[in-house]
Amino acid sequence: MQGVGEIGRQKNKAAYLRRRYNDHQLDTLYAHLSNVDPSLAVTMLWLVSYGGKVNTVDPAATALADRDSLLKTVYIAAWEDPAADDAHIKWIRQFYKDVYAETGGVPVPNEVNGGSYINYPDIDLADPAWNTSGVPWSTLYYKGNYPRLQRIKAKYDPRDVFTHKLGIRPV
Repeated sequence: MQGVGEIGRQKNKAAYLRRRYNDHQLDTLYAHLSNVDPSLAVTMLWLVSYGGKVNTVDPAATALADRDSLLKTVYIAAWEDPAADDAHIKWIRQFYKDVYAETGGVPVPNEVNGGSYINYPDIDLADPAWNTSGVPWSTLYYKGNYPRLQRIKAKYDPRDVFTHKLGIRPV
């Protein structure tokens, strides 16, 4: 089996975990990770420790508002062959959607979930086909910090020159 560093194509989806996964989520994780199609190259869930000193910072002090999580979770599909794009993307999208089925297919901040992590940008969070929660992508990434970030963007980049699909939009 190849390591992730040896793979040329990869799709990540991320979430913060504030408490342990609930029973539905645990059952879903087990089902998806124990029944992976053997034709898929690399499929995994990466649990990254989080918290400690990070959680002592005021959520409004930086762009990232998540300051009470225990873990960052990263859902990963990686592969080499471009012909396998559809199968891997389908797998990771369905996995993520199923884990967060109770909150519209995305990690809506609540007692368990803490939203998502912008360093793994995921345009699916802005797509109503994959995010049926009614919670905008900007809240999933920035919680209540987004309006302040919009004001900063309007001041320093009013023409929205530095942008991408999940870029801060000026007010």
